[in-house]
Amino acid sequence: MSRGRDQPQAPSLRSSGARRYVRKDPTPAILGGPPLFADPLFLTRPILPDEADFDALMRRVFASSWLTNNGEVLLELEKRLRLRLGVEECAAVCNGTIALQIALRSLVEEGEVVTTPFTFPATVHAILWNGLQPVFCDIDPDTYNLDARGVEAVVSERTRALLPVHVFGNPCDVEAFGKLAAQTGLRLVYDAAHAFGVFARGRPIGTWGDLSVFSFHATKLFHCAEGGAIVGADPEAFRRIGLLRNFGIVGEEEVEGLGTNGKMSELHASLALLVLDRVSDEIKARQRRYDLYAERLSRLGGVKFQARAPDAVHNSAYCAIQIDPQQFGLNRDQLHAALRAENIFARKYFWPLCSTNEPYRRLPSARPELLPNASRVAARILCLPLHGRMSEEQVNCIVDRIETIHAVAPAVARAAVH
Repeated sequence: MSRGRDQPQAPSLRSSGARRYVRKDPTPAILGGPPLFADPLFLTRPILPDEADFDALMRRVFASSWLTNNGEVLLELEKRLRLRLGVEECAAVCNGTIALQIALRSLVEEGEVVTTPFTFPATVHAILWNGLQPVFCDIDPDTYNLDARGVEAVVSERTRALLPVHVFGNPCDVEAFGKLAAQTGLRLVYDAAHAFGVFARGRPIGTWGDLSVFSFHATKLFHCAEGGAIVGADPEAFRRIGLLRNFGIVGEEEVEGLGTNGKMSELHASLALLVLDRVSDEIKARQRRYDLYAERLSRLGGVKFQARAPDAVHNSAYCAIQIDPQQFGLNRDQLHAALRAENIFARKYFWPLCSTNEPYRRLPSARPELLPNASRVAARILCLPLHGRMSEEQVNCIVDRIETIHAVAPAVARAAVH
């Protein structure tokens, strides 16, 4: 609903991280009140380095005239990532989707790959893009991750690999998947797009499985605008990965096999190096805001938080809640509409399920009755704004407004229909 002309214009927060002044009228915007925030409050905001530092690094790159093809900045980035992620091998690439495609291609040539329907489409696209057959398995209703016991039941003689996702950075049951892969001879690749800096069972998240893949997209906790990386421990696998990301080229006059152009440029690697210096502070800031959300919203009927894996160090990359329509008084879509009216841009991650998308909906494993937990979570999930440039006051204001919306749920439900 639009703001009336006779209502005062409040100052608003800009990207500097300054204090955001919010509307004090308690009437939800969907019921005619002014929006809580004068400007959109988005789900996330990327870490940005100091402009002077970035300019200095760009001058170094420009002076070298070496803009891509394994320049010195990229090599420095890969070295620092190996240390930061606690891994033996790291190959930086141009984006997380290419990282998934290359990782799978380096290990699997044909057959089926078991994965989750509750993920971003890139996970499943990478399987099909490589000429492999995705097989969906249901998720755990509390952690949102692929259910290891369910996976064991769908593995067949055609299965060649498992592709679990650490959903919202929450570690999978890495011990169960590792045991299953060892018993069956399957390759194990983790989609760790959300899991930068996470530890599971006392180990860095990238040390589990054959390979792990990170996304460095601008929406991610650690980013370089567009980028990604593959990590692991097997030097021979990374020899193949090095060829796959560079057209299969061995030398100036030899191409060993099929490959693609997956290289990361020096420009993106430069941004990554500078963001890397700030990512630990960002994780701490997000954790404080996540804890504030959890402390307050957990007391509100009909709001359920993701069950975090035990014995893990989390990065609080996302704040995901489920909305129980009976207990809360509104369904997820109605709350989403009410928050959008307040200029709070929450997101329905991951709705719709990948298994319902056109390339996959006719697969036998995509039948909704086989995926009851994923279907239920996807219909109730809502990710709230969470990033280090938010103030704790903003988190409190969002929770205050959710409480107000909850208190007048019947009126909001009627307004959300129109």
